[in-house]
Amino acid sequence: MIKAEVSKQLAALRTHIFEHAAAQTALPRPRKTRLAVEALEDSVRRLENPALFDDWEETYVLLCCHRRLKPARTHGRLKRMEERYVSKGQKDRFVAFFERVKQTLHPDFVTPHGYNKTFGEMAADDIFSRLDDAMAPVLELGKPVILYAGALLGYVREGRLIDHDDDIDFAVHLGETTLEEIPEKWALYQRSLLEGGCLDTGSSTRGSPIFKVENSLGIDIDLFPAWAENGHYSVYPYSLNALPENAIFPLKSLNNGRIMLPHDAPALLAQSYGENWRVPDPLFHFDWPTARRKFAPLLQRDFSVK
Repeated sequence: MIKAEVSKQLAALRTHIFEHAAAQTALPRPRKTRLAVEALEDSVRRLENPALFDDWEETYVLLCCHRRLKPARTHGRLKRMEERYVSKGQKDRFVAFFERVKQTLHPDFVTPHGYNKTFGEMAADDIFSRLDDAMAPVLELGKPVILYAGALLGYVREGRLIDHDDDIDFAVHLGETTLEEIPEKWALYQRSLLEGGCLDTGSSTRGSPIFKVENSLGIDIDLFPAWAENGHYSVYPYSLNALPENAIFPLKSLNNGRIMLPHDAPALLAQSYGENWRVPDPLFHFDWPTARRKFAPLLQRDFSVK
């Protein structure tokens, strides 16, 4: 297919999709449109024209957002687009396109978990103030429960939940142990959650060591295993023996309740998100392949609820 023909087809599809996305109106024959866009990818790549590829990728990403398709891949693609545009000195173009994406999705947002309402569209302060009560059945199990990941980042950086986030994560400290022993200990903890009626069994996925908590807040609350070993601290999936134990202990109370905070939260955040953790990044995309290699013994366990 020659460049002129590819350009003409892409321009027509781009106009069609951009107009419906801007108006938040349904695409007529959406499957046909998606297949047409996907069919152009190889032709665009063969032409080795960066500008044409940028046009194609924007069209495809906006289509995915408008149709709520492939959220994790779309989120990752947006992050790579941002990096590529910045490297080419076209940051303003990406900012404008990302604004279009946000308008298309409003009041939802694309996250690695799906196209969801984020805390910026919820009563986030109310959710934060009710966390202790919502987590009471989990806290009754006796293991220290530590605010973690994006929720910890928001609390330390902004004093609240992050507007573009959509779930709350906790690390559950399982004591002094090893990575090899963790799968069995985490499975025993899962059984305790199940017996306590606070495990969301509908979300159980084979091999996933992330447990979701039944709660009244209408949001996802996720639990991750954490442990200490020979003076170092690990917490899935961000850190494997990469922090000194004294960065976490002694724990501090969150708002004088039973949910805990790490002793040196900035150290954990820097290790998890890099030294620029203080700069908001709505397209932060975690390196899951590396984490899966590091935590392979944990991921080999089947945590699906029988």
